[in-house]
This record gives sequence, C-alpha cells and structure tokens, in this order.
Amino acid sequence: MYGPPIAVHLTSFMEGRGRPGRQGPVDGAGRRTIYQEVRRNFLSPMMLAFDLPQPLTTIGRRTASNVPAQALIMMNDPFVVGQAQLWAKRLLDTPEPNRIRTAYESAFGRPPTHAEQSAAKAFLQTQAKAHNEPKPGEKAWGDFCHVLFNVKAFVFIN
Repeated sequence: MYGPPIAVHLTSFMEGRGRPGRQGPVDGAGRRTIYQEVRRNFLSPMMLAFDLPQPLTTIGRRTASNVPAQALIMMNDPFVVGQAQLWAKRLLDTPEPNRIRTAYESAFGRPPTHAEQSAAKAFLQTQAKAHNEPKPGEKAWGDFCHVLFNVKAFVFIN
C-alpha cells in the first residue's frame, strides 16, 4: 500500500508531445493500477480497452462495453502473455496429474469436465511439439494458460 506511483508502460506507438522521459514495466511492478501514473495523452491501451474513464472530465458512472478490442488485448497484450507465463511456471510446481485440474479450479472455480480434460491434454501435446519440447513444458503450459485467460467463463461473470 501507498508508495510512489508507477509510470505507465509506453508502447512503440505511443508517440507525441509530452511523452514521459521514463516508462514503467509491463506488469506495473506488480502494483495495482490505482498506483499507476495517469498521463492524459499516454493512457494504457489495455485500460482504455476495458473502459478506463477519460481523465479530462468527471464521470458519474463508468461505462461497460464488450468490444472486439478487449478480445484482441487479451490475446496480444504483453502483460497478459507475461501473466500466462508466470501462471504456467507456478503450475509446473504442481504434481503433473493435477495440473490441468489446478488450472481449471484457479481460473473457473471448478474442476474440468472429462471433455475439457481430454482437450487440454491434446492441446498441451500439440503445443509441446510446436515448441520442440519433449513433454509439455513452460512454453506449452504458458500457451495453455493464455488460452484459459481467453475463455468466455474467465472473462465474464454470470
């Protein structure tokens, strides 16, 4: 809690007058976004996609949208990819027979169905081959975690 603000991570396309001289890390140094600096001309693309209020005006109620940019951010943003890799590293510390179950319980609060378990195993084998891993390792599990981040049940609360 508290402490100095974290500078926003600047992407290569964030150019213009007043560009900050320093930038923050992709993961915001592990701090909540409430501690992230707000630069009106250099707002976080991820936060904008998920309806960050414009700092130029006051707003009584935040908007809520479901737009394609959100799905693209979840698939391509370096922060999301990095978090998937971190999650994969933690899963690799779990005994192998329980990894898929642990991932589903972490992501969705329930164990996987038999069909989900089978699909996950097949996906992991395919990704291991694609990454030239003898068995599913960090890269394959990172891809799997990234997929789970993009499942509708993970993104939306019913």
